[in-house]
Amino acid sequence: MIQKSYDSEISNLYLVPTPIGNLKDITYRAVDVLTMVDAIFAEDTRVTINLLNNLNIKNKVFPCHKFNEAQASKSILKLLSQGKNVAIVTDRGTPLISDPGSLVVSEAIKSGYNVIALPGASALLPALNMSNISSEKFLFYGFLNSKESASVKELTLLSKLNFTIVLYESPHRLNKTLQNIYKIMGDRQISISREISKLHEEVFRSSALEATKLYEEPKGEFVIVITKNEEEVNYDELLLEVVDLIKTGISSKDAIKEIAKKYDVSKNILYNMYEERRK
Repeated sequence: MIQKSYDSEISNLYLVPTPIGNLKDITYRAVDVLTMVDAIFAEDTRVTINLLNNLNIKNKVFPCHKFNEAQASKSILKLLSQGKNVAIVTDRGTPLISDPGSLVVSEAIKSGYNVIALPGASALLPALNMSNISSEKFLFYGFLNSKESASVKELTLLSKLNFTIVLYESPHRLNKTLQNIYKIMGDRQISISREISKLHEEVFRSSALEATKLYEEPKGEFVIVITKNEEEVNYDELLLEVVDLIKTGISSKDAIKEIAKKYDVSKNILYNMYEERRK
């Protein structure tokens, strides 16, 4: 079945991203949808009402979180069956991305209603773009399992993948997760972003070992970006290509950048090895 999102008399269920920090990150379209719909279902009604008040939007807000999603989905389907349009928001960021909403979406699609996802705020892409780690091919994993034995198994599986890995982590589990990343994945290049788009935004870029020493009392929400498994990379051959490029007249920095992009490897590792060989 093909959904014709904007050419239909069918009711719409909108998935609306909300700012993760800076309130100016709301889109004009998100404001229009939140104003236009007949009801808004929110992960935390208090957080959403504060946002709506800031935007001068007066609309009905109902709860839809992980503990009542099944019941909320029935209420949403009833509204859709009456020809109403409904929006789902979470506290911050994009619904369904490590947040509630999947059950509602599944039930709405199963019942023949349109599900329209708006583009917008998310911690994932800013953290990846600021990480200085290859974003050519990446795997977003979200939160690891809350049980350490299970999260260790997850990290072990992730350690074998040839992709940049992106994780979300809460402050109370951050230090243990960083220690496990170092033990299981080795001393890879890593980036840790916190408080994205807020006044105290921070981006840490270094090694996994250095990351384990960083946070004594972590605060905020964290996004961890980890370089891919590079065990199969023959850096000696890549360094030869770097040297050949330099001989053509381009700078060592540009040569390293070009070869790193060509083979989708860490620019930092290649640069460090190049500098080491020059000594």
